[in-house]
Amino acid sequence: MNNKIESIINQINSSDAIISEGAISVLSALFSDNSQIFKVLLKQNADSRNAQKVLTAAKTKNIAVEFLSPDELREFEESINNTGLYTVGKTHGGIIAITAKRKFLSPDKLISELKSSEHIAVAIIEGIEDPYNLGYAARALYTQGTDALILPERDFGFSESIIEKASTGTFSKMPVADFNMDDKTGLINLLKSENFKIYCIDKKIPASINESGSFHESGSFHESSSFHARISDIFDVRFADRTVFIIGGEKRGISKDFLSNADEIVRIPYAKKFPHSLAAQTAATIVGYEIHRQRKGDC
Repeated sequence: MNNKIESIINQINSSDAIISEGAISVLSALFSDNSQIFKVLLKQNADSRNAQKVLTAAKTKNIAVEFLSPDELREFEESINNTGLYTVGKTHGGIIAITAKRKFLSPDKLISELKSSEHIAVAIIEGIEDPYNLGYAARALYTQGTDALILPERDFGFSESIIEKASTGTFSKMPVADFNMDDKTGLINLLKSENFKIYCIDKKIPASINESGSFHESGSFHESSSFHARISDIFDVRFADRTVFIIGGEKRGISKDFLSNADEIVRIPYAKKFPHSLAAQTAATIVGYEIHRQRKGDC
């Protein structure tokens, strides 16, 4: 193996780093306060506008830049792909960054950083396992003005680079906290103490609800389940100035701890008969857009 390539791969392994690839992801990381970049790799003699932007930004931030010849770049791709930990594709355009795994905020730290804002919308995504889908959701939420994201604790590890790529760089720009799934009550109490109104976006609630306010759906609720929160179509909801909306995964939905503490449960109604739930990232897009629409109307 080329000594230069071996040195780069050793740096990745020794620092427990991840790889960001492509101009969008790398530039987003360079301009984000949430990313730590160890080194930028550029294809030798790259004279594209994006390569020049990356080079200028890296120099401004005193980040090391290493140039690879076409042969060295191919060897780097092969060596990385052979580890089985990463898959470096052919769409990076000769622009790659070696970055630290992201350290997420605690929920209370996240809330304290958002306190100065007049309108706050925070999304809790409970059950998206696929990193591409999480990236798509983050992109939708960021573009529609959602202020922050709270996720269950997990080691995203090498999938973080996939999330970043799927989000087109928005994941690194968005404040993100994580929480212990065994302490949902603690998270709920924190949010309520900060005067957030909690909305559960349930994609499996049927159109007809019985008079007691309880509802039944295989895979979502037991027949004895009854929740005291108001149930509304998204068309009829007026989201609060301090909003937290919770989106569950497609398999397990939203945890009962969250549902039983919701201020309002929000249905996304269908225009046609359809027996299945929406994808979680689609629900995130719809809710993010509706909050954006309401905020815009308040201007």
